Amino acid sequence: MKTIKLILTTLFCGICFCALSQTGDPIVMKLGKENVRLSEFKETYSKNNSLEKASKKDIDNYIDLYVNFRLKYAQALNMKLDTIESLQKELAGYREQAAGQYLIDKDVSEKIINEALERMKWDVRASHILKKLLPEAAPADTLAAYKAIMQIRNRILKGENFGDLAQAESDDYSARDNKSAGGDVIKLGNRGDLGYFTAFDMIYSFETGVYNTPVGTLSMPIRTEFGYHLIYVQDKKPALGKLKATQIFLAFTNKANLTPTEKQQDAIAVENKIKEAYKDLQSGMDFETVRKKYLNDNTSNNEIPLFGCNKFEGDFISGLYGLKEGDYSRPVKSSFGWHIVKITEQNPVVFNNETRANVKSKIMRDSRSDKSKESFIERVKKENNFVEILHKKGKKRPVEDFYTALDSNIFKGTFRSDMVGGLQKDMFSFAGKTYTQVDFAKHLEKYPFTGMTEKELIPLVNYAYKRFIERIATAYENENLEKKYPAFATLMKEYKEGILIYELNEQKVWKKSSIDTVGLENFYQSVKNKYLYPIRVEALYFKCVDEKVASKVESMLNKGAKSNEILTKLNKKSVTIVLDTVIYWQKQNKDFDRICDWNNIAANKVFVDKTENEVIFIVNVLQPSPKPLSEIRGLVIPEYQNKLEEDWIKQLHKDNTIWIDRETIYSLIK
Repeated sequence: MKTIKLILTTLFCGICFCALSQTGDPIVMKLGKENVRLSEFKETYSKNNSLEKASKKDIDNYIDLYVNFRLKYAQALNMKLDTIESLQKELAGYREQAAGQYLIDKDVSEKIINEALERMKWDVRASHILKKLLPEAAPADTLAAYKAIMQIRNRILKGENFGDLAQAESDDYSARDNKSAGGDVIKLGNRGDLGYFTAFDMIYSFETGVYNTPVGTLSMPIRTEFGYHLIYVQDKKPALGKLKATQIFLAFTNKANLTPTEKQQDAIAVENKIKEAYKDLQSGMDFETVRKKYLNDNTSNNEIPLFGCNKFEGDFISGLYGLKEGDYSRPVKSSFGWHIVKITEQNPVVFNNETRANVKSKIMRDSRSDKSKESFIERVKKENNFVEILHKKGKKRPVEDFYTALDSNIFKGTFRSDMVGGLQKDMFSFAGKTYTQVDFAKHLEKYPFTGMTEKELIPLVNYAYKRFIERIATAYENENLEKKYPAFATLMKEYKEGILIYELNEQKVWKKSSIDTVGLENFYQSVKNKYLYPIRVEALYFKCVDEKVASKVESMLNKGAKSNEILTKLNKKSVTIVLDTVIYWQKQNKDFDRICDWNNIAANKVFVDKTENEVIFIVNVLQPSPKPLSEIRGLVIPEYQNKLEEDWIKQLHKDNTIWIDRETIYSLIK
């Protein structure tokens, strides 16, 4: 009968296995109410393990871990831990962080990173003329600014000086001299010259305009967040990196009311003096000696801390290219005077994985990241059939109705959407839904124009409308990430499982082990014999002032004298003995071990070290005994936690029906 039963059972199992195999992805585990398919187990195992190198033992060990994990997670769901608000917030935070890489155009991001790394190899020097224009400005304003900047460009092409026009026409007022109320020049304007800079030193749109303009040429108008620029690229050199330096600095006389003749005479005198200093250096004189000869002081402005190409004026920086550590420059002129600069430390630009990571981090905080986001938005709009709805009459955009409907409330933060209740037209369709002027008005109520320094309504409305569309497209894509990207869905599943199981472990094991004092004490009683003191001695440890006193102590102890009797007699006139009552085991105290013969310990034994004048009297020999919980708490608690987890897992196995098709799982390694 047993043989027939075994044959029938085997046949039945074989039929079941064939039926499951026909699906191509059989169920290989039933854990309580959860069914686990072969593909799911394979995917989980393969994340951190190699099936090619796996043995049956490896698979069995992983099955045990996997089963325990799934049973714990099922219990976490049964306990509704996923409804705890703090855990929901934590999971939402993880999701927001993980979703970020899906809400950009990765290809564009990679191109931007490579572009920045290439630009970092070069420093550029450029001048510019600006005509201010707000982002999203009205077409008429945009056209007017463009015409104005083109007129200036034509004047330059006809021969007018770039610096003169920058000083007279540019809306970047650093091009002009800064004058006092009396008309004296306090600070010279830069005449449009921005000096040297490299990637990330300027806003991205301007940086791109500069790097895309050949050296010695004048650009067409370049549009940035600030308006239209004309750019003249003066120079382009291999990156300077970061330098430290010391200098011989001879300043121009900084006095008010100098006549032009006096200024010229001063400039000539300073130039002649710096030339003399340079000759001394070339003749072999030490740099510091020359500096002291011509300056006669030790002012701190001769030491220049770490700086890059964008730190100082272009003329100053231009004299430093090509120098190595220890080299000094030819005389270099700046608006402050003349300089001879000696390089004391040189840190070239390094390109490695860390540099790339830093560039990526910078891009996330830089306006160039908008390029990737904009590409992403355009892709999402295209994928979801974005169509802007125009008015039938004149094909007017619905957003233009807000140009006249809004008032000062939008700047004060007191705007409410019902203030433009008459605006209800459709604005655009996206992903099968139509968005109206009512929706946009609610967006404006949530994001008014408070804190804006510029009060031009039309460009602000256009900008807000653009952001409104971006928010809708981003939110839609974000909501559908799990459906669209299986890898993201898997990641979020792992985050959720990890957070819930961590909380469950906290409740079942970690927190319980710290607050369940009775349980911990009972567990300690069961394991305390694992944590024993070694053989110890209880002893009287006498430290004497000299050998004579030590001999008296030894003699009195051998005659049976008590410790208080010894102290009373020998400390009568002055303190000649200090006594400690101690309990030690071997190797606990080096000084004690030096005196005590651990191979010959017994009660009433006396050991003497006459070199150090110390005497030990063995009161008692203590046999091995358990250490108190207070002393070994740090060792017992982890063991108690392991016991709690073992008991918990046993209970989970007892409470759940568990079926595992190991043979099918083993097929993964065949």
